[in-house]
Amino acid sequence: MVSSPRPPESLAEYLDRYAGLPPDFEGRLSVDNVSRIALLTTAHCDRYMATQHMLSLLAGLPIPTDEPYEDFWFKLWQASGTAYFMPGNMRASVLAALDYDGLGLAGRFLSAFNEMTAEQWDAAAKVIGEALDERIAYAPQQAGELWLRDMQMTAWRVQYTAPGPRTWQDREAFRRGWEGV
Repeated sequence: MVSSPRPPESLAEYLDRYAGLPPDFEGRLSVDNVSRIALLTTAHCDRYMATQHMLSLLAGLPIPTDEPYEDFWFKLWQASGTAYFMPGNMRASVLAALDYDGLGLAGRFLSAFNEMTAEQWDAAAKVIGEALDERIAYAPQQAGELWLRDMQMTAWRVQYTAPGPRTWQDREAFRRGWEGV
């Protein structure tokens, strides 16, 4: 289930975008360039690991193609009050996450959580907890609550750590700003 970590773009695009090394760069890399590449890779690792964690949490639920899936996913939809949780509506986002892009799946979960009332959250926790009951040593309500909170925080991490339009110049301005405090 867990795929090997790699950036979703080619290495050349990745280095151009985050290290300012254009694809047609020819020459030797300095130690500074190599360390910058290593630093960038490490900095983006959290997003990829969080995406994999979302997929692992999702894999703990019944697989949509299994026979009893309809009952679970239908119950989850009814309990949560949101169709975001229906497998057909999540399909493209799950497949993109399997290809290392968890931003859509994270957004889908965060949107669903944002729409849910406290009563719907509790009802969804119960449905999820009952599906996890055989593997988890908690009461179904507790297990489902932990699953929902874990998914919520993990989805938030994926969205928060997603690369934005920031450039090296923006990052340097941020650093200089903090140095000037």
